[in-house]
Amino acid sequence: MDTLPFALVLTSIFTHAYWNYLIKSSQNKHVFTALSKLAEITIFSIPAVYFLMTTGFKMEFLLLISVAASITFLNYFFLASAYKHGDLSLVYPVSRSSILFLPIIAFYFIDERIDIVGLSAILMILLGTFVMHMESLDKRGIQTIVKNVNNKGSAYAILAALAVAGYTLWDKISISKMEPFLYFYLYTFLVAILYNTTTFLKFDKEEIKKEWSLNRSEIIQVGFFNSFTYILILTALTMSKATYVGGLRQLSIVIGAFLGYKLLGEKMGLPKVIGIAISVVGGSLIYLAK
Repeated sequence: MDTLPFALVLTSIFTHAYWNYLIKSSQNKHVFTALSKLAEITIFSIPAVYFLMTTGFKMEFLLLISVAASITFLNYFFLASAYKHGDLSLVYPVSRSSILFLPIIAFYFIDERIDIVGLSAILMILLGTFVMHMESLDKRGIQTIVKNVNNKGSAYAILAALAVAGYTLWDKISISKMEPFLYFYLYTFLVAILYNTTTFLKFDKEEIKKEWSLNRSEIIQVGFFNSFTYILILTALTMSKATYVGGLRQLSIVIGAFLGYKLLGEKMGLPKVIGIAISVVGGSLIYLAK
């Protein structure tokens, strides 16, 4: 993997872990996420208008952004639901496990192939995620995996990971057909409308006003860092394979687990530490992959 896309993805893992921490620390996850999407499309509206005026809009773009918006909406819904039922340090690694699905669908849909180093890196990252779920490094620890999978938080997180794999591949295809920022903004706009419509129908106005009052600054930060993070990813996707970009993004589990431990008081046992270490080594190997 070339140095520039590698560096862009590494930068994105810090900002991605940070805005996930902010969502986890909110009171009403769904309302917080919906309001952050409104903040996001507001903050980036001026550059969006500029790109729309300078690059133009074609009718074929409607399909690209509609599919992206649908998959992204599902990801946000699953992610918010996962945080409602599970710890950040458990949900976040699982939700970032898109590489469980990405190599297969990338090969099938765009004939993307990875070398032996890349395959080794992916397997190490998956192993690291598996170990992080163990309560202990023995047979009893392995049995906890089954228990965690049956947990609603983990189940929603797996669905979120599948959605991430889907939109990563779709993004790779779409940005070859239209300007990356405009593509991202337009489907984010659709997601914001869809998410807020369902949120305003489900929750009363007082609950929405309360979340905004309590977490105004955090909502605006998530709105900014969400777009900023994914612009880095889209740029990296124009220069590298989707599987490697998706795999390297998994390193954000290190930051997510640390934030969960340090700021939210979540547990950080030996299996989680070892799992993180294995994932970091695997992510580092991606730099050497072709």
